[in-house]
Amino acid sequence: MTEPEEALAQARAVAAEMRAAGAYAPDEARAEIDPPPMTTTSQLLEWAVIDPDLRNVRSTRRLGAPITALKRGLLRLLGQYHAELIAEQTRFNINLLRYVRRLEDRVAELEGPGQGEGPTP
Repeated sequence: MTEPEEALAQARAVAAEMRAAGAYAPDEARAEIDPPPMTTTSQLLEWAVIDPDLRNVRSTRRLGAPITALKRGLLRLLGQYHAELIAEQTRFNINLLRYVRRLEDRVAELEGPGQGEGPTP
């Protein structure tokens, strides 16, 4: 059994052996991942509000109708609990987004005009 202190060194040694055997593509052949497109504040606000679509509650099994009925019954029984959780999470998301927006405004103010432009509202 490998001790935690030795695991990293052992993993690096195995990776070096595999690299030498040609198991990995050369560094220049690796695909470049484009950065994600900048999101706007309005998109972030839209994503912050949690609004699950309960019509998506279903079972994909061959005889899934009874399971779907059970799932929908549980959702109905736990509706108040789920509504409270969703409300709390949505409040947190929106307040966090407001805080991040204030930080962005402060950074933009400190950097001066024309520098460090972030997402637009």
